[in-house]
Amino acid sequence: MKKYSLHSLIKEKRKALKLTQKQLAKAVGVSHVTISQWESGITSPKGMYIGKLSDALNVTVHELTYGSSPNTEPGPDLRGKVPLISWIRAGSWLEMEDGEPEATTYYAHTANVGPRAFALRVKGDSMTSLNGGKSIPEGSVVIVDPDIQAENGKVVVARLDDTSEATLKQLVIDGGQKLLKPFNHTYPVTPVNGNCTVIGVVKQVIQDF
Repeated sequence: MKKYSLHSLIKEKRKALKLTQKQLAKAVGVSHVTISQWESGITSPKGMYIGKLSDALNVTVHELTYGSSPNTEPGPDLRGKVPLISWIRAGSWLEMEDGEPEATTYYAHTANVGPRAFALRVKGDSMTSLNGGKSIPEGSVVIVDPDIQAENGKVVVARLDDTSEATLKQLVIDGGQKLLKPFNHTYPVTPVNGNCTVIGVVKQVIQDF
């Protein structure tokens, strides 16, 4: 049985589509030198490029990642992988020069997000509803896009000016007042007015059972 190789698959699919390395590079948003390095095995695509690469090569993310399609009923199309980062790292995400850290864990997702998206594992029960409403329980993973405008009612990752760690809350805009509201009513609502930076908007919640 032929051993799966991501590098050879990229080259094989590119040639099957009669694409040059420069054409594929333009579609993915990298240089043709990067494509050459991927195909030769010098480097591998980072998670932020997997979705665009699979689209350009007309394959699923699963096939690109594992070399074959899953033997199950088709579910939502995976759009890529994002790095799982710490809440401290999230607090300074917008100031980072390099949008992707040296992460050891990536999460596949089906959300429509930009290249700077990231994942966080939820800590605590402040977003766990006690009355059966919307809930984001501890241990679940949220996919966050920092390039989306935060609107009233959206769940956001934000950082207050007096702390370095980010927090997960629902953004409520009531008149001219902005509030960070937990789903768990036993936690306080935090008024914000120029003392808060919204890092990103939650686009998907992933729960492992």
